[in-house]
Amino acid sequence: MADNAAIKKIFGEYEELRIKASNDRQSRINDVYKKFPRIKEIDEEIYRYGMENAVNISKAPEKASEYNNIFKKRLKDLQDEKNKIISDNNIPADYEEYKYSCPICSDTGYTENGSKCSCLRQKLINEAYSRSNLGKILNKQNFENFSFDYYSKEKTDGHEISPYANMVKIYERCHNFCNNFNDTEKGLLFYGSPGLGKTFLSSCIAKELIDKGKVVIYTRATKLFSLYENYRFGKANKETVDDIYNADLLIIDDLGTEPQNKNNFSFLYDIICERMTEGKKVIINTNLNLGELEKMYSARFTSRIYEFFVPLRFYGKDIRIQKIVNE
Repeated sequence: MADNAAIKKIFGEYEELRIKASNDRQSRINDVYKKFPRIKEIDEEIYRYGMENAVNISKAPEKASEYNNIFKKRLKDLQDEKNKIISDNNIPADYEEYKYSCPICSDTGYTENGSKCSCLRQKLINEAYSRSNLGKILNKQNFENFSFDYYSKEKTDGHEISPYANMVKIYERCHNFCNNFNDTEKGLLFYGSPGLGKTFLSSCIAKELIDKGKVVIYTRATKLFSLYENYRFGKANKETVDDIYNADLLIIDDLGTEPQNKNNFSFLYDIICERMTEGKKVIINTNLNLGELEKMYSARFTSRIYEFFVPLRFYGKDIRIQKIVNE
């Protein structure tokens, strides 16, 4: 769970977003008023008639029905005239609406029933996992910026298809994973040598699903198990560990780089079994092949991998080296 300072910072950001939404709305309204003064006059007349109606009713409550009927007739006539101006001049019908960054909670952090919005849960998770820079990463590492230029179209190393064709299939699989997320039963296992795009594509998926209102935890394996150790010794909040089980998607990066011990293995095994049983997806990135995974963790573990994951092998030339050579 984020500390008080982090929570204060988060809700300060929400307030800034609401102020921005209000200012942007007023700016759009002012632009329309400037170009179409009659719309401003109509809005002012509607306000004036509304105030007059309230005063009249307060003075003669017994005539409330009569006054309301007169007001409704005036309101309809004015609104019809306004709608015609909007339609005839191709003015966006939603120009008066508040356009919040999160339409679910209107940038308050809470839904109408008082529960935490997915955007607030994501912000709290980002703080708890020290991923405050996640937004910056996802702005760069997303599907729009993914490039196939680093994958050869020539077959190599006895593979049935080229690195390029293989990556096209993986890319499409990742897109389908996002588009059918609620109905997808299996997670994804990205495996292969370093520098082939596993982390980048995981970030692409994370951004796509966060944009859809899903809660995503993206953490390196070393940090995940360090967090678990801290929790075991009372140095981490239980809610932080609960998030690992409850987030819509858990992405574990660089599995196999963490210290090897029975506690870590038990925790990992429990996470995978519990989440997949509950329909919560997991993506694992590793530089190990399937044989190495079995050797490091056990046949029991890889059995769960085959049951709960779609294994996707990355191969080709290290992209980072290619970039250095081509600079």
